[in-house]
Amino acid sequence: MIKNYAALASFYDQLMAHVEYDDWSAYIKKILDTYCSSPEPSLIEIGGGTGRLGEKLAEKGMNYQGSDFSFAMCKQARNRGVKFFVADARFFPVKKHIYDMAIFLYDGINYLQSIQEYFVTFENIHACLKSGGLFLFDITTQYNSTTNFNEFNDTGDLGDYFYFRHSYYDMAEAIQYNDFTIFTKQTNPDASDDLMPVFYKYNEHHAQKVPPVAAIKKAIPEKLFDIIGIWEGFSFKRHSSRSVRVHFLLRKKSA
Repeated sequence: MIKNYAALASFYDQLMAHVEYDDWSAYIKKILDTYCSSPEPSLIEIGGGTGRLGEKLAEKGMNYQGSDFSFAMCKQARNRGVKFFVADARFFPVKKHIYDMAIFLYDGINYLQSIQEYFVTFENIHACLKSGGLFLFDITTQYNSTTNFNEFNDTGDLGDYFYFRHSYYDMAEAIQYNDFTIFTKQTNPDASDDLMPVFYKYNEHHAQKVPPVAAIKKAIPEKLFDIIGIWEGFSFKRHSSRSVRVHFLLRKKSA
């Protein structure tokens, strides 16, 4: 077993080719236009992956800084010219109040394994935001897990990479598991034919805690943030019991 995303990072963009990053960036831009008065907003992303979204946001004129807990993912982001550093939301190193907005998207926050880790993350995000700054994050839901990702299998042949994914949901523990078996093609240094490939096998075990919306709402420190909205994914409409993604938008309280 290797660290999460150590192998996935190399083909993560292909795995996530279905994601409409233009729509994600447009949603963030609309939120900033509505709730942020800064003409040139500064934005920090936690769990920014390979920087695809960051690239889109920078193109829209935002002063963007990305981060991810995975060194391999940060390396991919830097390769595309996006500003990135390695950081874990639970131990976030930025303590200066310098950003107009923080984002933690595509259910990255579900990797937190306890409500206490949510408390710590909220405190860390609060510390890096300007007074009145915004924090946008989303969660995957229990409905999404039970409907779409319980005993779900998926395979992909991406040329130099092949993967098998098994997704399953532990309802008693409210944990979504995604297990990847990954084969990466490399040239065999011991073969007489330099072009004969070998495949290296890697396993990654991903576990995302899926608390109910009410539990996360309760974990938001009232002394630190006001809740602007808890919405159906990519909208400004109230979420429902059938939501597969829910967005939270918070505003840092003025000192």
